[in-house]
Amino acid sequence: MMDSDTFLVSVVLWMIVIQISVFLHELGHCLPVLAFTKQNVSIVLGHGKMNATFRIRRLHVHFKGFAPWIGLMNVEKGVTLTKTLSLLLSLGGPLVSLITGTSAFIFRSYMDIGLLYSVLSIATLYNWYMFLATAVPIVYPKWWIGYGGIPSDGYRILRLITK
Repeated sequence: MMDSDTFLVSVVLWMIVIQISVFLHELGHCLPVLAFTKQNVSIVLGHGKMNATFRIRRLHVHFKGFAPWIGLMNVEKGVTLTKTLSLLLSLGGPLVSLITGTSAFIFRSYMDIGLLYSVLSIATLYNWYMFLATAVPIVYPKWWIGYGGIPSDGYRILRLITK
């Protein structure tokens, strides 16, 4: 049975790993734009009225509030993306999630059970979930908080390759 301190640490670890995973997923979307254009890109994490921002050259990161499972990537207004760049942009997030989850799974196999093992287990599960949730070609239902009505990365990819 889990005591209250262990439960609290577990919840905090989940929130931290989820936020880092979402950031990496969104960074995966940003990388093609950063690599092949001179445009600014931004990552928006969370949902709410808070607006903490930091910048690394052309990458702007905005924290909007506590909702670690919500993240979006935006390209500077007025930028026209080619079909190839749009495809790379859409593939980037799910691909980074798959690589991150698989890497965590592999590294976890070399760990003894403990805190790092737990963190890597969380990272494995959440990143594989995020890969599946974004790679499947769907339009998210209205009840999907933060994403209702938005097409998944897989949906965007399918539309781009069938045009």
